[in-house]
Amino acid sequence: MSTSQASATPEHNTRKFRVSFIHAPDPIYADTQNYGAKFMPVWAYTLASHIPDDGNYELSLFDCRFQDKSIITEADAFLFSGINQDCGNMEQVRSELKARYPNARMLIGGPICWSFDQAKSMEQLDNFDHVFIGDAEDEIAGLLDSLRTGQPLDRVIRSKDRFAIGKAKPFFRPMLDTTVDRYYGAVLEVSRGCPFLCEFCDIRILKDNNRPHNKSIDLIISELDHLSRLGVKQVLLACDNFIGEPRWAEELIDRILEWQERTGFRPSLYTWLTINFYKYDSLMKKMRQAGFDMLFIGIESFSKNSLLETAKVQNSTSDMIEVVRHIQSYGFIIVAGLIFGFDSDDETCFQNTLDGLKDSALLSGDPSLLTALPGTPLYRRMKLSNRLRDVRFGLGGYKYQTNIKYLLGGKEIVQGYKTFVNGFTDGAYQYSRLKAYFDLLDQGNFVAMDGKGFGNVWLFLSMILKNRAALWQMTQRLARFMSKPANLYYAFKGLGLVLSRPRIKGGFGYFQFWFFAWTNAVLKYQNLSDKDFDIEGVDAEFDLKNIIPADYASSADEDIPQQKIKAQLRSTIAQLESVVSERSA
Repeated sequence: MSTSQASATPEHNTRKFRVSFIHAPDPIYADTQNYGAKFMPVWAYTLASHIPDDGNYELSLFDCRFQDKSIITEADAFLFSGINQDCGNMEQVRSELKARYPNARMLIGGPICWSFDQAKSMEQLDNFDHVFIGDAEDEIAGLLDSLRTGQPLDRVIRSKDRFAIGKAKPFFRPMLDTTVDRYYGAVLEVSRGCPFLCEFCDIRILKDNNRPHNKSIDLIISELDHLSRLGVKQVLLACDNFIGEPRWAEELIDRILEWQERTGFRPSLYTWLTINFYKYDSLMKKMRQAGFDMLFIGIESFSKNSLLETAKVQNSTSDMIEVVRHIQSYGFIIVAGLIFGFDSDDETCFQNTLDGLKDSALLSGDPSLLTALPGTPLYRRMKLSNRLRDVRFGLGGYKYQTNIKYLLGGKEIVQGYKTFVNGFTDGAYQYSRLKAYFDLLDQGNFVAMDGKGFGNVWLFLSMILKNRAALWQMTQRLARFMSKPANLYYAFKGLGLVLSRPRIKGGFGYFQFWFFAWTNAVLKYQNLSDKDFDIEGVDAEFDLKNIIPADYASSADEDIPQQKIKAQLRSTIAQLESVVSERSA
């Protein structure tokens, strides 16, 4: 599949410079992480729009999730992007393309380059001709022009500045219009940056990213309109924190409501935001009216101590369970991010999480294990205390592989996680959460929503039928679920609960999400064994005081305001000092 930018070719140039965007995520993760749903590679459509429309370039997109790499046609430059876990597969695709097209230049950018640079492991990208670190929107034109005209180009290129997202351009239409229908809806970036201070998060440490940067509302509405006219009915509004600037978020929602009223389009919307959303009742009502049914929120932990440790102050200043219940009472499904492995965690964290999920009526809840992302304060703290492990993520066949040594022992975490899994997948436990959720919707805040919701089961199934690996995964999902007759009993009991509450519009959609999340857990966790984990605790001789390394505060050098650095350090150090005091007593 190839698309060309329409313009007359200059007389002095007899052939256009061919640029191919190669999206080659790790195939195992691509088939399992989203259970068969495939989302568009936003980076390709975005960068393509910033390549000059001057007749000098011919652009193509190849997505290896849909197209075999053997059909990738010749190009002058192949552009790759991905995340750390994609490294092995991108290298394999690069190697095959280089063997077939030895004169082509191989370039790589995106999160993987920034992360490897922070971790001082850039050698993993040595086979690429050029490595680009940072935002490429302002740089892509000059970079390709140098390649096209034979000008020298550094092997490692760093962006001069952060891209001002207010200058963003519309997606490159020829590429979008011919490919978007193969994805699960569309992904539209609307903002970058987050004002909060989580120790483990790499959003806050990017230059000038510890505050919101918002895309033009006019452009967002224009893109939504174009996508809707292409038939797209699900749109993920991608951002670091949708309510990083609440007034902007409300203005955008007001404009979306106006556009929907004017055009009749009603796409289902999904986004990511922070727990302080509970403070904005007016915004919650409007977002329901606009078509938001699912929201990703980083809950992280039901322990205030663990939240204080990571300086997640926005989560620690209120009653987490009541806040979650309040947000969901409007009809939102919170897709909760949860983490095990904080230094403040002890053996009770697994049962506490089960209790928190039930008491807050969360329909989702799939925990991960704490990982130190390169460049973050957590990474620096783990490195200073000699708690980093040398692992290559995505290799070795593990379901859980992490790069830090936990204060809570590795055996204790594995056993606790397996105990959590057994409780989480139990039919009676699952039903109790569904009933608690429907009870919330009866409290008077519920706002009915037009449309079927972001979790469109029929669209999802249609994608699975086109993917042999995903179809096999679905077969395994159902087989494992039905292997326990009690699961079927509680599934039908859940369906009966929905039918008994006809006043709740869209109730069957909530049932579908609950059932889907439950069967996901069964698929992922059934037969979970010690062999699925590559994790480790600290050595027996580890000095507990070293969880606060001597140089932790003095070595903090993030490119954010000093008062924010100090605020994060105060919260993290104070809580870790409590851990040392309590466990040394």
